[in-house]
Amino acid sequence: MVEFWTNPAAEPKRSHRFLVSFDLPSGVNSQIFARTFTKPQYTIGVTEHQFLDKTFYYPGRVQWNEVTLQVVNSADPDMDAELQAILLAGGYILPNQMSNASSVSNPGTVNKRASVTALGDAVRVSEIDGDGLTLGTYTLNNPFITGVAFSTLDYSTEDLLTVDVTMRYDWAIYQVMA
Repeated sequence: MVEFWTNPAAEPKRSHRFLVSFDLPSGVNSQIFARTFTKPQYTIGVTEHQFLDKTFYYPGRVQWNEVTLQVVNSADPDMDAELQAILLAGGYILPNQMSNASSVSNPGTVNKRASVTALGDAVRVSEIDGDGLTLGTYTLNNPFITGVAFSTLDYSTEDLLTVDVTMRYDWAIYQVMA
C-alpha cells in the first residue's frame, strides 16, 4: 500500500472533486451544479442471541441511509421548475387541479414507480481526479426525493441561492474506473 504523504506521485481523493448527474424532467441528462453531497452510508442491523449466561451477536439487515445533495439554484435549467416537475411526475396533483385529474384511474397520489422514474431510475455521483478523470462512480438505485428545502431570499447578501434535496434509495453501488 502506497501512502500519499511519502509518494509524490500518489494523490488522495479530494472532497471538492465530484460531479452529480441524473435525468431532469425537461429531458436533459444533466450534471447538476452541486455544492455538497453526502456519500451513501449504510447501517447493518444486529440480532442478539442469548445462550446460558452468554450473549452472541449476528449481523442482520443492511439499511441504506438517506443522502443530501445541495445544489446551486440555477436559472438554466431552472431548478425550481425542475424540482416541481419531479414532484408532479412522481404522482402529486396540485390541490387546485384535483377536480380535473382525480378519478378511479388516476387517484393523484405520489408513488414509488413514478417518483423513481422522475429521476431517470438512478442518480450518479462521480469522484474525479485533478485531471478531470473519473476515479469511481456511486450509483443510487431506485432513488426518489423525500425533501426539498430552498434557501432564503435576502437583500443583505450576494450568496448564490441553493436547494437542499434529500433522497432515499434502495441501494448503492460503487464502481471503480479502470
